[in-house]
Amino acid sequence: MKSLVAGIVLIILIGIGGFIYRNVQERTGGPVAVACTEEAKLCPDGSSVGRVGPACEFSPCAFPNVAFPDAKIALALPEGYVAGVQEPGADGELPDMLGFYQKPATDGSFHYLTVYEYPIPEGKTADDVILANTVFSPSGEPAKDMKEFKPVLVDGRTFQGTVIERFEGQVASSYYLGREKSVLRFDIIERDVTEWMDPKLVVGNLPEHKALLQMLSTLELQ
Repeated sequence: MKSLVAGIVLIILIGIGGFIYRNVQERTGGPVAVACTEEAKLCPDGSSVGRVGPACEFSPCAFPNVAFPDAKIALALPEGYVAGVQEPGADGELPDMLGFYQKPATDGSFHYLTVYEYPIPEGKTADDVILANTVFSPSGEPAKDMKEFKPVLVDGRTFQGTVIERFEGQVASSYYLGREKSVLRFDIIERDVTEWMDPKLVVGNLPEHKALLQMLSTLELQ
């Protein structure tokens, strides 16, 4: 008899507790919101985001900021570039390609910007990987010596740059950055270069090449 009475009392207490909880929920509009710390994360383009959500994680940086978590890098794309439709000259994405972007050129074609990451095999160096992944066009000749590259200092980091192609109004260049376990590569293919045959042409002064170098200044290594 005592156990029966105790059971009834327990049921009544549970019911009262549920009623009180529901009443509080209805009055407050739901669970108590989590108060995240008021700190900001700086995005590559200079904008910032705060912490949101129940886990108080930082909001993703908005486009044109892009991040590649597996490669542990983030950067801000130059103005006018959007996600590319297809890697130029290839059927779909290449295995080591992280991102591919395009921007309309004045002749109806596109400027192309591509980001790659190459792993450094055991026993090899960053220079070995750079040479193995550089082929000049339209000759099809591979790079043979690091003397074919020029050190380019961008925001305290030294990239190895080279002109890949100058042909029929198109100029393509690559910039490499060696890391401990991988090599990052950044390509720019620029169209509408009227002076592409001029031996005095300074490729680094071309508009899209300047845009690429500006992008490299936003590079964050995580």
